[in-house]
Amino acid sequence: MKHYLYITIAAALLLTTTVSCSSDFLDKTPDGEYIEDNFYDSDDALYASTAPLYNRAWFDYNTRGMLLLGSLRANDAYSPYNWPEYGMFTVTALNEYLSDIWAGFFSVVTMANATIENIETKSTANVTEDAKRTAIGEARLMRGVALFYAMHVWGPLVLFENNQEVVDNPVRPRNPEEDVFKFVINDLTYAAENLPESPYAPGRATCWSAKAMLSKVYLARSGWDKSQRDEADLTQAKKYALDVIENSGSKLLDDYHNLFKYRYNNNEESLLACQWYKSTTLQWYVCNATISDLCADSKMLGGVMCWSALNASPDMLMQYRYKGSNGAYKWETTRRDASFCTPGVHYDYICIADGGYTYDGSYAPIKKGVVGGPDDDNDGYVAMMCSPLNTYIIRLADVYLIYAEACLGNNSSLSGEGLQYFNAVRRRAGIDEAASITLEDIIRERRVEFGMEYLNWYSMLEWYKWKPNFMLNYLNNQYRGCTYNEVRVGTDNELSFYHNPDNDWEEVVSTEFGDLVAPDVTPVITKDNIFLPYPEADVIQNPYLKREPEHYNFNE
Repeated sequence: MKHYLYITIAAALLLTTTVSCSSDFLDKTPDGEYIEDNFYDSDDALYASTAPLYNRAWFDYNTRGMLLLGSLRANDAYSPYNWPEYGMFTVTALNEYLSDIWAGFFSVVTMANATIENIETKSTANVTEDAKRTAIGEARLMRGVALFYAMHVWGPLVLFENNQEVVDNPVRPRNPEEDVFKFVINDLTYAAENLPESPYAPGRATCWSAKAMLSKVYLARSGWDKSQRDEADLTQAKKYALDVIENSGSKLLDDYHNLFKYRYNNNEESLLACQWYKSTTLQWYVCNATISDLCADSKMLGGVMCWSALNASPDMLMQYRYKGSNGAYKWETTRRDASFCTPGVHYDYICIADGGYTYDGSYAPIKKGVVGGPDDDNDGYVAMMCSPLNTYIIRLADVYLIYAEACLGNNSSLSGEGLQYFNAVRRRAGIDEAASITLEDIIRERRVEFGMEYLNWYSMLEWYKWKPNFMLNYLNNQYRGCTYNEVRVGTDNELSFYHNPDNDWEEVVSTEFGDLVAPDVTPVITKDNIFLPYPEADVIQNPYLKREPEHYNFNE
């Protein structure tokens, strides 16, 4: 019952009163002091008031929900012991993590709403109009991102801009997806027009953050419930993406591995990211708590406790085979090794004091997001459930692939404008460039580029909304729930799966890469379970979640 929407709102209102106003607010934990009405008395105070939107607001979603939704549902990784219901499409309305995810998204929305109201009603004459627009731009940017994600989980949502109205009357109708898109685009457009070109502090949002997200949203809307992608939306997606590519100053990092090291937080490829508090001890609500859910070997964390049983899914590992420029199949290792450990792979930047770390197991546990131990690896900033690593919301490689996909549009293949950015992502990964690409190539490229970055399911859902039959076939042929006794690496870095013949009680699924262990029940993904149910507690509180959506009043 704790995740009723109005309780989430009340918590968010409280959190907006506990910000730190120091100049290095993104590196300090909130001090918990009550903020008086006259707090909003300077530009710096306004900037401090939006700091929780980069961490506390996202904490509930980031802690576990983003892993379950963005990666496990996409079949990036799987374990029959760690939340298998998300990859197997058996989540019910009573699932405890579903409630946390709902609360997580609406924490962002309600904190953004409260921040906007405080800025508009409590700012003194000492606050400049530029500072107000910037701070409101940050809040609207984060609100738009949260709603965009949430729509990929449930479809129609309850939209609101005034928290108190929902507290007074929590029984409200859902709003259709077309209205959610409009709401999100309005928020992001405001942010794009009012945020600065350069961040006023490291890690803070800019107009390029908003434009990058606009390119993503327009691309998603272009095919949403349409048999042909809308050309006007494709044009907008290309316009915003190209503006970011050509004018933001953002660049791809040379080394893909560096994207996932804490010392490269807020790098030149990052366009928007959650900013987590760096600490030698657990700091709940402002820390990146995912590390223990990701790591399977405490040696990788310098002895810090971890408990993950997750491994790369067989289907995910198969994606690292690609067709080279000569038409022959090859295996890539740069992105594979940065995302998952495979037998014998060595990391010289993990456990530096011990000469590096070599994975000596027989599976493929998660590497991306596992930053190493607290000492030489991370300046002491690692503890149980406490990582110093930012969480990307969008980075430049995403914008490159958005532009390429928008250029592909409704065509069967792409060989002209846009291909150069697709190939730039491949060059960074050290693999052959493509002479032409199809949608299938983009799907594969996005999966390996963003594997275990909690984004892949959102892309898959967008492709489903455009090509439902194609994507249902794709999703139902991902070897979901299959496991392996052992993964082996060949002389040319090729992967194969080994099944122990002594395990004659296991049912085998044969593939071209070797034999897998079949799940007890093979999942079937349909239009009826592609979206998740609304949490039962919220349905009890608001029965309108089971009724037909009604249009939102935009007061325009």
